[in-house]
Amino acid sequence: MFSVGEALRRARQEQGLDVSTVAARTKISARYLEAIEADDRKALPSGFFYKSFVDQYARALSLDTREIGAEVDRILSADAPLPLPGQENTDSRYLPPVTATPRFRNRGLYATLAAFAALALVVLGCSAVYVWWHNLRSTATAKAAVTQPAQPVSTASAVPVSLEHSARPAPSPAAAPVTPVASDAKVLLDLMAREETWLSVSSDGKPVFQGLLQPNQSKTVEGKQFAKLRVGNAGGLEVRLNGRLLGTLGERGQVLVVLFTPDNFQIVPLAKESD
Repeated sequence: MFSVGEALRRARQEQGLDVSTVAARTKISARYLEAIEADDRKALPSGFFYKSFVDQYARALSLDTREIGAEVDRILSADAPLPLPGQENTDSRYLPPVTATPRFRNRGLYATLAAFAALALVVLGCSAVYVWWHNLRSTATAKAAVTQPAQPVSTASAVPVSLEHSARPAPSPAAAPVTPVASDAKVLLDLMAREETWLSVSSDGKPVFQGLLQPNQSKTVEGKQFAKLRVGNAGGLEVRLNGRLLGTLGERGQVLVVLFTPDNFQIVPLAKESD
């Protein structure tokens, strides 16, 4: 076992590189690279981003990623996720078997056991109803966000879409903490490809990146006033705006144009798109 951050920092220094140079090569924010070198995983959006950023960092330094990747997998495997409602250990829902002599096997004992069994069934039923209701609400919210009509692109007249009604629900309390935004950037986009995805990104009207992202590859984009994203596979791209998870903004294979401002985003109709 070794320190992933220390190994990357030592390799960078041996090659005479500073953090800003590596940030320019990988398109990963310098503060994320510094957090990786300090082994400060709490400063990163999630374990998924941590693994991807470390892999890109190691490749930028031409390091053998097998040992580093194995250590990252070992670290992440220790993060056991909390159970969802209705998925907790069923062993805890039932009382241990009751042993009684024939003297105490009467109707009062059977009535008590029946009451406990009924209570357990009620708990299971409530959990199942909650999961069904939550999934139904999430699906309805996602469809409403994707199909909502929008006005032509304009940083002054576009009608903002509240982050409370984004295409995907916000992360649960068990998710990674929100990452603070750098003082010199008002719009910070973290883009992570779940599957092969083509995208084009501009910041404050200036092109930043255009091309394919392979699965697990990511891009970080910073802007002063706004950023614009055109994606060819909306269901294959996970998006964070200023540290807040928006999730995927559309369906697999769907082409979307999205305008991001410091606290909102606007899905732009393709027919009315204008730079």
